[in-house]
Amino acid sequence: MAKIAEPTRKPEVNVNPLVAKFREFISYKSRVDEFTKKQNEIKAELNEYVEENGEVDDKGHVWVTLPEEVDGYVSMQRQRRVSQSLDMDTAIVLLTKKGLAQQCIKSIPTIDEDEVMSCLYDGKLTEAEVDAMYPKKITWAFIPSKG
Repeated sequence: MAKIAEPTRKPEVNVNPLVAKFREFISYKSRVDEFTKKQNEIKAELNEYVEENGEVDDKGHVWVTLPEEVDGYVSMQRQRRVSQSLDMDTAIVLLTKKGLAQQCIKSIPTIDEDEVMSCLYDGKLTEAEVDAMYPKKITWAFIPSKG
């Protein structure tokens, strides 16, 4: 059988340290992106398996016990998470019907931003006053860009 020669890498001569560090960053970023994509695909498959084959516990979680331990893991769980939030429309209707609206509903002032802009255009507010109402918050993101 013919032996296939391994590709040779050009020795990097006088590589700028910034370029070398950026190259390393991009290399890790690409690998992390690939690993994350693959991990998400496998997770979806496992989640489907647990949903179809698992046993439900008293809290509604779905479990599958692995046939053998894997790096200390012995089972997989599709965890049931329940959240509750107030349905404002239903609450207002119910409280009003029960005569409790005055007691249970609090009016909170809100700024009508369209009216604020209207006041600016009408000269009732200055640009500096409106700018004071909308303070700028600066955040930074590191973004590699391709040419």
